[in-house]
Amino acid sequence: MCQPKLHRTVPIRKLKFSRSGSVYIMAMGTSTIVACLALIGLQAVRVQRRSNEAMLQTVNAAGLAQCGIEFAQHAIKKNTNWRTQFAHGVPVIRNTTGGSFSVTLTDPDDGSIANQRTDPVIISSTGSFGSSTQKISAYLEPQNQLFPACRSSLYAASMIRLSRCTVHANQWAYSEDRIRAMNNSTVNMNCLAENGIVGSGFNQRSINGGEWPMAKPELNPASANYIGTYYINNAVRIDADDLPTQETELVTNGGFTSNTNHWTAFGCTLNRVTNQASTGPASCLVSGRSSLDSTPIQNITQHMVKNRVYRISFWVRTTEDQDVSPMIVSYGSGDILPTISKGTRVQAKSGIWTLVSRNVTVTWSGTLTRAEFQIGTERISNYHFDSVSIRDTEREVETRYIENVRLGFSNNPFGAGSVSANGIYVISLPGENLVIRNSRINGTLVIQDSNGVEFKDAISWEPSGRNFPALISKEEIKDNTSGTSLDESVIGVNLNPADTPYQGDSNTTATDQYPTVVSGAIVSSRDIRLEGVASYSGPIMSDDDIRVDCPNLSIQFPSNMLLNPPPGFYEDPPKMLFNSSAYQSIP
Repeated sequence: MCQPKLHRTVPIRKLKFSRSGSVYIMAMGTSTIVACLALIGLQAVRVQRRSNEAMLQTVNAAGLAQCGIEFAQHAIKKNTNWRTQFAHGVPVIRNTTGGSFSVTLTDPDDGSIANQRTDPVIISSTGSFGSSTQKISAYLEPQNQLFPACRSSLYAASMIRLSRCTVHANQWAYSEDRIRAMNNSTVNMNCLAENGIVGSGFNQRSINGGEWPMAKPELNPASANYIGTYYINNAVRIDADDLPTQETELVTNGGFTSNTNHWTAFGCTLNRVTNQASTGPASCLVSGRSSLDSTPIQNITQHMVKNRVYRISFWVRTTEDQDVSPMIVSYGSGDILPTISKGTRVQAKSGIWTLVSRNVTVTWSGTLTRAEFQIGTERISNYHFDSVSIRDTEREVETRYIENVRLGFSNNPFGAGSVSANGIYVISLPGENLVIRNSRINGTLVIQDSNGVEFKDAISWEPSGRNFPALISKEEIKDNTSGTSLDESVIGVNLNPADTPYQGDSNTTATDQYPTVVSGAIVSSRDIRLEGVASYSGPIMSDDDIRVDCPNLSIQFPSNMLLNPPPGFYEDPPKMLFNSSAYQSIP
């Protein structure tokens, strides 16, 4: 029997696979990544280089644009006629290594650079370098620069003399000669003098020498650049004859040369007659009198000064013996009844011309509303009178007066009363003095010709224009103000009505008081003498000497005058200041 053949089971071995291909692939991938990173790096370098080049070009273009601004600035500073060097909107191009700049000036006001020195200017400067363009725009505004000599409390082309005084000031005293303090003076201000400072009592800096001559306004009235030219050209003129003097006759038609014009009859009849006259061609017959109050009247309100003594004279011819008196009847806002100021009586003989000449002191309460000249008699019979005269006894000869008034931008009590809107008035007084006292002035006075200007009693003075001067005079200025305030109740005038408030305050009474202060510059082509007690803002400027003999002098220079000097006090042409600038990138 056959036996089946047995087979032995043999285990199958695991086959080993080769990994050499995977390594290759991994190596190739890594190489690719490294190559890509290298390319990216190279590209980044290229981008960075291009960025750096663009940034450098931008910086250079901006620098060239700035050079254009500085080019224009230099041209403006160097040439006073620079406005004719540039034309509105016409570029000026300058080439430089690798680039260029173009400068254009424009006038935003009227499109013309050359027609007005005070017009602002816009400077546009474009800088180009490579492919980059940058633009800078600068706004230039004219800025008037106060003369160095005007930056002072006291300035004298010659000497400054201080005697028996105490001076307080917040600005310098400048003298082109010497400053001398004597007789126990105390000087609380900085002093600078070309030829020396003499004496003692200087409590602040005192400097000898310095740089002279100091730039100053033209103080010679004959010069075309005179400091007062602007004010003269923009002023209302007050004629000398419109200012009262001792010789001013306060009665109109006192000799009846023009019938009975300017006379009013109260309870009687007035007739001009030629068959009776004392000295002139005619007289006035007063007839039909109904009472002792019946009288001829003339309105003399505008001439009256409170508590002032007046000399009244006239000739009278009565029809019976009687006493005759000159009278001034005043109506004040504070009076219930009118105030009668009467001169002493004069006995008149019947049928004979008698001279009546007496002093009368005039007064009232509150503000004066009306003042009248009248004749007082003790009979109601008819009489003739003529040659009437009223003169102010307290005024001096050859002297004109601004007194007991309000003068300025809203009021002019002299002449026709023409008002200057900016408060500027010019006066010419050949051969006469001008006295200013007991008045409030809101304006600027220019005195062209006179023997001198004097302040007396009390004054409240403030110009209406911004930092405008108070007074410009060709001749000497003298301060003789007293220690009293300007008192409305004393002078009987309201000085702060609705159209001229004082520090924002106005009313209709006559009870206010004002300190004696002169704000605004005081300028003279001759000497200035300070002997009163007024306080000043300054500058006080003389083309000759300044002499201070007052017990106390206070000068508080207004700081805003440095940035806002008034006409005549700044250099011409004005300096151009770069108020703002802006960068603009042009692609």
